Amino acid sequence: RLIKKAASFKPDIVSFNEVERYNGSDNDGPAVIADLMKKHTGQKWYYTFSSGTGESTGIGNLVMSRYPFDSTGVRMLSHDCAALDVVIHVHGRDIHFTSTHLDADSTAYRLAEIGELIAWERTLGEPRIVAGDFNARPGSSENAKMKSSYFDSWAEADADGNAVAYSGNLEGNTRNSRIDYIYYSHGATALTLESSQVYDVRDSRGVMPSDHRPVLTVFGIR
Repeated sequence: RLIKKAASFKPDIVSFNEVERYNGSDNDGPAVIADLMKKHTGQKWYYTFSSGTGESTGIGNLVMSRYPFDSTGVRMLSHDCAALDVVIHVHGRDIHFTSTHLDADSTAYRLAEIGELIAWERTLGEPRIVAGDFNARPGSSENAKMKSSYFDSWAEADADGNAVAYSGNLEGNTRNSRIDYIYYSHGATALTLESSQVYDVRDSRGVMPSDHRPVLTVFGIR
């Protein structure tokens, strides 16, 4: 159900966190998700995976794209976390897109991981987009540290009147309670922010397919 919902957004590129890949075809989460995305969109999806420990199996980040990858790279972060970067070529531009998932329990750990992430990202080209589960709310020191180099796309769209919160949740609540983000770099002058939305994925019984709500940000490319 989660993949069907993700496909319905008609995204060009997607970040998934906490994806499991173990030995055996039945345990290859990235391949299963790619097959389901193809089933629901009728299109092939390119994908790459990195576990939080650097091993080929385990739990980690997955990037899926309608566009083939020009290159991929992984930066291992502290405390069994990682950042997975891909480059896609869209409308004459090379776009860096990074998926990451930070520590769930410690502010100090997350701040260290963000420092490592930003330092690595500065070695990459522009424009850059970073998406994932940061386990920190908008008013946190973690978000402030990210915003020293990146814009929070939902907050920027909200300030422009182009952000949508899910039904039953006011924009102010979404503004203050998110932990999943799509950031774009201060130097991403080739991107124009068009809109951002947090989706309500509850079914008729109020059950969600995940404990996170998906975030979709739409960018134009100059």
